[in-house]
Formats: sequence, C-alpha cells, structure tokens
Amino acid sequence: MLTETEIRAIAQRVVTESKGTAKVDTGALKRSIAYTYIRGLVTFRQFVYGQYGKNSMLEKNAIKLMPYGVQWRIVYTTFGGDEIEIGRTRQGRATQSSTLKSLVKSTTSRIRNLIATNKKKRDGEAED
Repeated sequence: MLTETEIRAIAQRVVTESKGTAKVDTGALKRSIAYTYIRGLVTFRQFVYGQYGKNSMLEKNAIKLMPYGVQWRIVYTTFGGDEIEIGRTRQGRATQSSTLKSLVKSTTSRIRNLIATNKKKRDGEAED
C-alpha cells in the first residue's frame, strides 16, 4: 500500500508532465491543470474549450503513471461551467459522466452564435 506522500508525488508528476504538453494560448490552460487529494481520491482538474479540445495529455499521463489500486478521476471544466468527469475505479474500470466531444462542439457553436448576434447588433446600430 502506498503512503499519502507517495501518492501525492505521483499525482504531482502527472500534473507536471501534463503541463508540458498543454496548449499555450494565454497561459490559462496551463495554469488550470492541478490536482487535489482528499480521502484516498486523487482529482485532477483542467479547463477545456473550443479548438484545444482536451488541452493536454492529462488523461493519458494519469492512466500511465497512476498506480493500480489508487482511485482517481479527471474533471474537465468548460467556461460555461459544465463539468465532465472521467476516472478509474480501484478495480481499474473506466468511468465517464458524459461525452466531452458533444460539450466542446456545443460550446464552439455557442461562441459562433454569440459572434453572429454581436455582428447583427453592430450592423443594426451602424444603419441608424
């Protein structure tokens, strides 16, 4: 059985390697990658949006580095506040609360709709 200190060291390594693969826009995506360890559950978090999809290789790094028997999950948060949970149970089964692709596509379409609405309003004001 691993100690809490060893689990935290492994989780920090997952975060460090994932920050190295993160997309760079304004640095917000890189800073959003973090972990918490509460009562035997390691929770990794990161923002996702638009063209960057899942942003980094956090999920692959967690699968590769987290030891068998340690329960963990990944929470992707969109700028709209929606959360998608992906994780592994102690038995090694994968869990997922919803599909990430549908939320990312809907977020992108929401942004397009917002831009189109702003253009219409701007064009309407210019005619007056």
